[in-house]
Amino acid sequence: MVTREQAEGKIKLGFFIHFAVYLIVVGALMAMNFTRHPEKMWSVWVACGWGLGILLHAVNVFLNPQTRERMIQRTMDRLERHTHAH
Repeated sequence: MVTREQAEGKIKLGFFIHFAVYLIVVGALMAMNFTRHPEKMWSVWVACGWGLGILLHAVNVFLNPQTRERMIQRTMDRLERHTHAH
């Protein structure tokens, strides 16, 4: 049996992984952009676009109760199917 706490943990972990990947990739792109072509800061567009996705992900995970509940249910269903398949 999959618990609600397990599903919530997976959802939060998913957000933090998404955020960590964002920081690493955007940091690397900005460093590359700054060292090679500082006159054209194109990496800011990547940071802003992806940053909007991170912001929406955070809102859904931490601030929007209806969406959070749907995410929890979907995660519980997926984990339950995965447990029964093995």
